[in-house]
Amino acid sequence: MKTSKWIFLLVISIFITFLVFLSLKENNKDGNTNANETNSFQANRAEEFKKCYVTFDPKGHKRNHRFTVYTQSRTQPNYYWGFTIARERNLSNHIYSDQYRIIQSKEFIYNGKKMSSTGAKLLYLGESEFAYKRSGASDFTGGYHGREKFTDVSFFIDDVLINDITTGFKMRACERFAYRQNSIMYRNDDIRTKDAVHNKITEILDSGYFTKNTITAIENLPLEVCFGSIVSVSIDVAGKGQVANYENAIDFNRDGNRKLEGFCDKLFMWNDQNKLSVHIESMFELYNDYATQQIWDDKYYGKYYRHLQYINLDAGKSWSFETKVTFDKL
Repeated sequence: MKTSKWIFLLVISIFITFLVFLSLKENNKDGNTNANETNSFQANRAEEFKKCYVTFDPKGHKRNHRFTVYTQSRTQPNYYWGFTIARERNLSNHIYSDQYRIIQSKEFIYNGKKMSSTGAKLLYLGESEFAYKRSGASDFTGGYHGREKFTDVSFFIDDVLINDITTGFKMRACERFAYRQNSIMYRNDDIRTKDAVHNKITEILDSGYFTKNTITAIENLPLEVCFGSIVSVSIDVAGKGQVANYENAIDFNRDGNRKLEGFCDKLFMWNDQNKLSVHIESMFELYNDYATQQIWDDKYYGKYYRHLQYINLDAGKSWSFETKVTFDKL
């Protein structure tokens, strides 16, 4: 009897062990299914993300207007580049500026609900559009340097005018954002002589931005130097660089010197550690083949310049400059 009872208990134990094994196997199968479903859901969410989101705060920049425009990375759809476009207003004699311009740009990750900064900067604080220096002047005119005051400005989401710029909004989905500004550029003197009319069209789209700046001389305008394209690329992106032919890449060492100087209109920079890159293209309406391209290898940025020197713009004549900047996640 004892032997039969022992055999019976052994069979029961084996049977229970078998049932436990089947249960664990089934649970593991369900776990894998849930993981696959979660990954699939996340992928589908990324596909649902829009190419661009716009947030507006009417008092977000020193109690003046601030737009934050997020444009989606071409290579990783949950990464966005957040551009800050703000109204800078300082009417002191030294600056005399009232205008909208790109202030900076940062990297963000989007989870479908919130944009979270990674801490990486794409554009450093400073100038990233256009400026010139009149012959005999002590300082530059335009953009970051001041001596420029807008006369009218318009903002667009998907080519539709934003009529109300008194009420803020958040994360308005779209394909592109643009602003168009007309301004007067003033001579560096005590009576603020009008030098030129400046028309600027800047668009945030397709993993970067495009800006076209056109100046029309009010009187004869002799220029010592005209920086038609300026891009203050942060060192978080500007680790290495090369010109359009992708040869002779150099490492930037922050020594304050000019690098990659030549008669070119395209340049590529990247940072292996942050896995970020930027491609810059510039086009001058006049003398494009003679415009010099270079990087100022500063400790805060690798600033892109493209310029011409010692030229004259006759009264009533216009001159335009186009710059296209595209960021990517490597």
